[in-house]
Amino acid sequence: MTTAYLALGYACNQKCLFCPCSKEEASFPPVEYGKLKESVLEMKEHSGVDSVVLSGGEPTLYPELAGFLSFLTENGLKITVLSNAERFADRTFLTAFLASCDPCQVNVITTIHSHRAEEHEGVNQTKGSFDRTIAGLRNLLAAGIAVTVKHCVTKLNERDLREFYRFVCRTFDERADIQLCSIDYCGLTEENKDSQMVVFPELAPYMEEMFDAYLADREAGSRRHLYCINFPLCSADPYYWDYFKQKASPYAGYTSPEA
Repeated sequence: MTTAYLALGYACNQKCLFCPCSKEEASFPPVEYGKLKESVLEMKEHSGVDSVVLSGGEPTLYPELAGFLSFLTENGLKITVLSNAERFADRTFLTAFLASCDPCQVNVITTIHSHRAEEHEGVNQTKGSFDRTIAGLRNLLAAGIAVTVKHCVTKLNERDLREFYRFVCRTFDERADIQLCSIDYCGLTEENKDSQMVVFPELAPYMEEMFDAYLADREAGSRRHLYCINFPLCSADPYYWDYFKQKASPYAGYTSPEA
């Protein structure tokens, strides 16, 4: 699969503490719709792109999203949406989204920072977002959209990995995958580094505790998929390394907003 990364716009309805988008970038206008389509067609023709990642900011805020999804679907492209999933809790928005694409060709990846609402919202600084995100993901699963729950591991939540795994199992059926990821440290302000940054060798017992719970569920018949990205192998014993995903191939194309 040959993938292009499309940052549709840097506007967002959350304010995550370690967001890599600067305040200056958040003020950039979204990518012009015609330019976006031209860019996709060019990448498809010259680079063989057959899938796209839609990102931002928050891609569901893009003004021309429905039309763009239809365009991507008509061109046979698989679509991954990196979204906080809040807007999918709105039935009107969800209906328009589903009418614009083939659900079988779409995957939505959503970060949940904690299994506790107050901790999740403490990170994204958006009151009520925890319940909206969960409702949005449940709506997507019910509509047949593939969902991945992403969990960014920080010093604040590293001891709770098993509890977070159990939370996902209680909250979503086993079609929802789980992706553990280290955070993008370039988005951290100096004042947040000490409270967020993980010392990876010290993470191992908490990772292994979570993996043991996952493996026990797999032995009992669970088909849920759990994997890690952007972690050094010192984060767990070699016994668990099969669940550490290798670094992905570089994107074949990239489009983003400009000042």
